[in-house]
Amino acid sequence: MNKPGFESVADCLILAGGRGRRMGCPKALLEVDGLPLLQRQFQLLSPLFERTFVVLKDSALLEKIPTLPWDAIITDPPGSRCLLDVIGNAIEKVGRPVFLAAVDLPLLSPNIVEQICSRHTDGNSVVPVEGGRPQPLAAVWDPSSLEVLEPPDGDLALLAWVRRVNATQLKWPDDFLQHTEEERSPTNPFRNINTPEDLLGLESED
Repeated sequence: MNKPGFESVADCLILAGGRGRRMGCPKALLEVDGLPLLQRQFQLLSPLFERTFVVLKDSALLEKIPTLPWDAIITDPPGSRCLLDVIGNAIEKVGRPVFLAAVDLPLLSPNIVEQICSRHTDGNSVVPVEGGRPQPLAAVWDPSSLEVLEPPDGDLALLAWVRRVNATQLKWPDDFLQHTEEERSPTNPFRNINTPEDLLGLESED
């Protein structure tokens, strides 16, 4: 299958460890259009990249969905303090620039992903910004971002990490091209699923 024209980002990490306490099951298993979110995200992203990895707390979760041809399964490191540790471990294991996508972002489109990845340069991560808020779970992370992973002030928040890294920030929708009506992306492609109401709202839109 042909890949898009960005060469420096050939790897994708799908972050699938969310427990989904408010949803009653792990987010990766929630269904949209009859597909578990993890399978849906794999089908969206894997054609765009040479290698696709899944990042999760327990690989037993994969037994509950159809088998997918992952290039590797990355489990959370023992003693992880927070999501920052999980993401840093995954980036370190790949060792190359990666596009990181949370499993609960079902409105991402190939067009949006390609535009984010195409802005990557060596030593520079790429983080979209929607409504003034950075979206680190739909971003390109360069290995150089690991140099400032450990916070000197103890702030383990993802957004604090965004402030420390060397990153291009792409403002949605101003910095994104939408060439035709057919290619037009959702109003907010970075909308995630946090509550049952979010899931019902998404299904009603479909």
